Amino acid sequence: MKQDIKKRRFGRTNLWITELGFGAMNLRMLPNRQQGIDLLHHVLDQGINFIDTARSYTGTCGDGTYVESEEMVGEVLSSRTDLTEPIVIVTKGHGYELAPLAEDLAATRKALRIEGLGDEMHIGQTPVRLVYFLHGISDERWEVIQKSGVLPRLRELQKEGMISFPGFSSHYPFPKEIKEAVDTGAFDVVELPYNVFNRSLGEDGELDILKYIHEKDLGIVNMKAFNGNSMLPIYQVLREFITIDYAKMLNFCLSNPYITSVDAGARSPEEIDADIAVALGNRPSEEERAAWAAEADKVSGLMNDTCRECLHCLEKFSCPNGLNFPEILSVYSRMKICTSLGKDVEQYKKQYQALPMKGADCLECGACLEWCEYKLNIPKLLKEAEEKLG
Repeated sequence: MKQDIKKRRFGRTNLWITELGFGAMNLRMLPNRQQGIDLLHHVLDQGINFIDTARSYTGTCGDGTYVESEEMVGEVLSSRTDLTEPIVIVTKGHGYELAPLAEDLAATRKALRIEGLGDEMHIGQTPVRLVYFLHGISDERWEVIQKSGVLPRLRELQKEGMISFPGFSSHYPFPKEIKEAVDTGAFDVVELPYNVFNRSLGEDGELDILKYIHEKDLGIVNMKAFNGNSMLPIYQVLREFITIDYAKMLNFCLSNPYITSVDAGARSPEEIDADIAVALGNRPSEEERAAWAAEADKVSGLMNDTCRECLHCLEKFSCPNGLNFPEILSVYSRMKICTSLGKDVEQYKKQYQALPMKGADCLECGACLEWCEYKLNIPKLLKEAEEKLG
């Protein structure tokens, strides 16, 4: 049943999107493809009109089926005949130079089944607007982007009707590059991480980047509201020490006046329904927000230098030695946090020992380093994991 989810203006795009969006990254992490299809239908049935995906959101479901997030989104939207309001799709590519940009965008439009240009874009009978992102701007990538001709090309693609609006995503270590990218005027939308445990791109930063972007009239998508995929098992430990639950994490982000939409990466209808219930409820007062932030600060330091299992590192990179390093680092991260809290870590030692490859198998070539959005020293952490768990 369609819910009355509040909509917010998406900056100078003048689109209006639900303040709770659906992050389609986790479709690749479900037990099977059909569950992802059913989940997308459920999201649309509830009235959510904003979906966040990416060209590189691909992977193997629990049953071994290879899936592409964009392709699944396209299949579902093409099958709908009841959606008269445009569905706003954010997707992302690694086209930091002109040739990869053209290749990624063509593949995206094909996977999503987009036909038409400009305001006539549609998937089946569903009208859509395509917001196209440069994915994960970092210091190295930004240097390439500024020289490659991609920035003016994005505006040309918009004029040609191939995309509705250009945007970019980035992460915590790059406030300088984020501000520079915003100041170019080349983008209309930005996607950034922000949550109660890490407010460094918001009110705790030297510059409140979220406020700065909002005042420039750009739309803001909030990712990592729950601090990454690893938060679920970590929270099972932290909940003994803090009262902040998932509802409070989401409500904290929804209550930030500069954010347009919070990208919730739910993995089941029950999870998205719980998120919607929070969105439909009351927002915390400034006093409550401050209290939650202070409580989060008591444990947030434990998450420094830990893998969030975002899996962005594997979207365009494969270890030359075939090492599944995020799997190793996720076990090590949980062990570190439990050790700091005085909890038993035997289960993590057993999990590590059961892995087919371990930290000792790292070649220390450093090829993975540029792909970590959090700038983790992956070889160093793998060596530590072997020392502590091997």
